[in-house]
Amino acid sequence: MALTDAAKHGINKELYTALMNGDGGRVIELCRRIPEGPLHILTVHNDTVLHMATYSKQKDLVLELLRELPESHLDKMFHQNDIGNTILHEAATSNRIVPAAMEMLRRAPKLLSIHNKRGETALFRAARYGKIEMFEYLDGEVNKIFGSEGGEEARKSFYQRDDKTTVLHISILTEFFDLALLIARKYEYLVGARDEDGMTPLQLLACNPSAFRSRSQQRSLEHLTYSCVSTNDTTHVTEEECPCGKHFGTKNRDMNQL
Repeated sequence: MALTDAAKHGINKELYTALMNGDGGRVIELCRRIPEGPLHILTVHNDTVLHMATYSKQKDLVLELLRELPESHLDKMFHQNDIGNTILHEAATSNRIVPAAMEMLRRAPKLLSIHNKRGETALFRAARYGKIEMFEYLDGEVNKIFGSEGGEEARKSFYQRDDKTTVLHISILTEFFDLALLIARKYEYLVGARDEDGMTPLQLLACNPSAFRSRSQQRSLEHLTYSCVSTNDTTHVTEEECPCGKHFGTKNRDMNQL
């Protein structure tokens, strides 16, 4: 039987409080009283209980909620909130949630290919947040589809946003240079990829001299620069041609969302 608005409001309030307090037992108990269970929409932004549990990085609770899902509800796992994020997009922002991401994809493999409203897959989001363990897991799942060699065009939608920003561009923009180095070494074709302004990852790196002032990042930057220069990125850009301000304005927006 459908809940009345008053009953739904009351349960939403209890659920939200339990989630924020980390009271997983209470969350499970309340979900069992709702027809949609863990896929009940909880917030005005269309986040489900699973979205919120994943967002708050409660791994054990997320796994338990996934186990609570009946087979008849699996098609609802593709639900996207107001900005287009699935539960896998939320999981992608934390290395701690890798086991939950594994279970999500075991139950609903197509989550891997869904884009949010920014044109990002969960894999791209893992790169934007610099989550190496999560990136490597999701990257491995993509490779199961296309194989580890070749298929650049077919796999483009996983590694590139709608504005042609790649996972290598974004990891440089957000200054996660260890991940950028991993990507540059594994996917050399991304080193020469250009975003919508014609910028390669190395050119973006050159636009950010402040990054080279950090002693802690110096070794990664040296290796990253060498990897980029030693592949096919032999392009040059003048100061007048380099839209650095625009890109690092974008970087600030991306960093603010981390």
